[in-house]
Amino acid sequence: MWGLARKAQSAETGGVVIDGDGIAVARARERPGGKALLQSCAYQPVASEELRPAVLQQSIGAGGLGRGRCNAVLPLGEYQLLLTEAPDVPPAELRAAMRWRIRELIDFHVDDAVIDVFDAPAGGAGSAQRQMYVVVARAALVERLVSELQDARLELHAIDIPELALRNVAAQLPEDGNGLAMLYFGRDRGLIILTRQSELYLARTLDTGYSQLAGAGPEESERLVQSLALEVQRSVDYYDRHFMQAPVSSLVLAPLPEPVPGLVDGLHRDLGMQVRELALDEIVEPAAGVDGTVAGHCLLAVGAALREEERRL
Repeated sequence: MWGLARKAQSAETGGVVIDGDGIAVARARERPGGKALLQSCAYQPVASEELRPAVLQQSIGAGGLGRGRCNAVLPLGEYQLLLTEAPDVPPAELRAAMRWRIRELIDFHVDDAVIDVFDAPAGGAGSAQRQMYVVVARAALVERLVSELQDARLELHAIDIPELALRNVAAQLPEDGNGLAMLYFGRDRGLIILTRQSELYLARTLDTGYSQLAGAGPEESERLVQSLALEVQRSVDYYDRHFMQAPVSSLVLAPLPEPVPGLVDGLHRDLGMQVRELALDEIVEPAAGVDGTVAGHCLLAVGAALREEERRL
């Protein structure tokens, strides 16, 4: 997504996520022919806005994020991801054309927006029109994030979105070769992504977060699981029809910061597909043990640390 510093290539890459509750950081080292070595992974809650700069500085120092390039991830809800037809213009004019095209699709003035684009996979037979994903965020929000990280003396390489950070995670899993659905939960929102061979095919946001799931009683929990299963099934059905790929038969649940008993079994029962929870050591080799709570808070930061440089449009 948004590229910033262009420092020399390094075997080490950091990831950082700042949201309303806390700061997650991760640092990974590439290892040719094997899983990346996760050298640090930590989450620190932030009790108040005034304490955030100090907690950020501490997290960056403790995690060793100043040693290589670093990528940040925007929190869920602070951007829009739109799918639209690609305009027939030269690459140099693509962003300007997309800015004009999406001006009626956002709830603030387009002059206050920063956008970036990436290709969407081609549809099935009869789908000749090229489509693109457009990421739109308020420029003031992105500028604030950059300023915060620069004030903490972090050399920022790029800013990504959760969908692409999770795509980086899914790309490490064997199920991704034939098509994979992944379900991720932040505190108040969730995300479904479908990937195949390291490519993001589909992403949908959810109004359910882990705080709702963990705090629900038996009847509410059953209703939430059924609602989630319906959203996953709709996403999988759309993927099957639109992209005409082999059916997706596996759902991977991202680690949860709080345990939700019965979630995996309930989704398996309602979907009739393989459902399992992701373990962090499937995608990286942790240098030290990382408990499930930390893994749940830090998965997006780990995904950012696994980011590979992408071809510019």
